[in-house]
Amino acid sequence: MQVPPTQDLLAAWEHGRAAPRQTGRALALLSAACAELPPDEIARLTIGARDRLLLTLRRKLFGSRLKAVTLCPACHASLEMDFDADDISVTAACGAELHERAETLSFSHDGYDVSFRLPNSLDLLALPGPGLGEESKRQLIARLLQRAQQGNREIAAAELPPALIDALDQKMSLADPQGEIGLHLRCAECEADWRAPFDIVSYLWSEIDAWAIGLLRDVHRLARAYGWPEADILALSPVRRQCYLDMLDE
Repeated sequence: MQVPPTQDLLAAWEHGRAAPRQTGRALALLSAACAELPPDEIARLTIGARDRLLLTLRRKLFGSRLKAVTLCPACHASLEMDFDADDISVTAACGAELHERAETLSFSHDGYDVSFRLPNSLDLLALPGPGLGEESKRQLIARLLQRAQQGNREIAAAELPPALIDALDQKMSLADPQGEIGLHLRCAECEADWRAPFDIVSYLWSEIDAWAIGLLRDVHRLARAYGWPEADILALSPVRRQCYLDMLDE
């Protein structure tokens, strides 16, 4: 992975802005940063492997410290968070394996034998909506389920009992832990404890979006002042570009 040139990162942002979902934005950013990987290979990475790459890209672009604000679900007090990327970077531990490809995994539960693969970005893009409601969850399971048997009887995805679906969810989380990161938080006001999900895709995208809008404002100012084309302004180093902007304020 490399830090994309300014023009390439800006093009990825433009492409991502046109994408209807966060998944498309993640793929746009990684396609720019991981030029050595074909786009279809990036799209077939497990969600955890994809998010691990996005976390690496975030470190390269903005550093390892992350800040966020959330609300306590009990008393609605505002809580500021300041943590390091290493705090949410999962390594193989406690018997969990890290998977990057959609290989077949198996387990047995309550008389059922199940084979499945881990979800990737193509699976998320195929769902009818961005969230995982009951219908979307069923459709996702239908895509991931390789085989389910109870004795000699084949079980279709639509016939899986709720307890088996819960067990399948747990197995997928254990096999691809980077894809489901949560922060353990405690409210200083009411001392409530809870686990807040952390989505690196939306977090990084908000930073990229703010960066791109700020950069285009700088291009606008310099183009209006000096008559330079956008390509020439973007080709300037950030230091030289800022020097010109500072001179406009003198």
